[in-house]
Amino acid sequence: MEKGCPSCGRMIDGNFSRCPYCNYDFSQLNTLFQHYQEEAAIKVPKYAGFIKRLVANTIDFWILLSFILIIQLGYLYFFFPEFFTNYDLKYFSHGELFLMFIPCLCLPIIYFFYCVFCQHSKQMATLGEKLLKIEVVNNYEEPITWGEAFGRNLARILNILTLGIGFLIIIVTKKKQALSDIVSKTLVINKVTDENYNEFSYAHLARRLLAFIIDVAVLGLIVMGFQYLKDYIADLHLDYRTEILTAFDYLMYIILVLYFPWLEKKFSASIGKKIMHIKVIKLNGEKVGFIRSFLRLISYMMECLLVPFGILLAFVTPRKQTLKDIITKTIVVNNR
Repeated sequence: MEKGCPSCGRMIDGNFSRCPYCNYDFSQLNTLFQHYQEEAAIKVPKYAGFIKRLVANTIDFWILLSFILIIQLGYLYFFFPEFFTNYDLKYFSHGELFLMFIPCLCLPIIYFFYCVFCQHSKQMATLGEKLLKIEVVNNYEEPITWGEAFGRNLARILNILTLGIGFLIIIVTKKKQALSDIVSKTLVINKVTDENYNEFSYAHLARRLLAFIIDVAVLGLIVMGFQYLKDYIADLHLDYRTEILTAFDYLMYIILVLYFPWLEKKFSASIGKKIMHIKVIKLNGEKVGFIRSFLRLISYMMECLLVPFGILLAFVTPRKQTLKDIITKTIVVNNR
């Protein structure tokens, strides 16, 4: 049996370990394939990049902000009830305003200790970091101590004092470290998992965006159709015309809300996704249920708060997931 030499291109006896024409060592080919397999086995970069870390920090900020706003409203209700009868802040003195908004003013301090506690915990990550499967370690890739966590988050002030440049250097540093990481000798790495990321053909972000544009156009046509019917009914002399028009409004809103959840539950794809030959499924390949699909729709609002980074996660996650995909544990795959 013959084999081809990758160096000179000649066909030689398959038993030869070296090419008799150019002396090419075929063991080099085995080493090349082994190296390629090792590279292919690396599913996720070792160090967490700029986009992942920015999204994680923003998620943590919104979680704490929502929590603080709830406390703030309760605080005002019990200690400053007059605020709810007189919303004009100019009627309050500077001292009163300071006392009224103490919970909000404490947000930076709460955020600081929240990060310290979470990164020192067994999870080695805040809620946002855990969601994106990244964790904080020291230079030896071991969990950080309480002191290291305190120093790391205190050093974040340097990122602010440098007008964000201290955080932006994540893009250019070898280990994707911010200035605070370099000073505190810490790293932010992607969590090692045993998941198989090659099981499906994941849809590219461009295809997903085109599908979404098509869906928006379809929803626009639905609204125009309802508006046309409402105008037609408004010209008729019917006894229950107002009630009928109200019913049409409710029906239109129900269709708009259920458009994505119902189609994704029934066909795993909206009309736009069908046209672009992509579909939404669970991580294990099963169809998404109505509740999960509805949660995707709600999660889309959180994704909008992080524009464009919530969407750009598709470029740095192994399954090309955006934020709503990660939250609902779903993937968008090619349907061909």
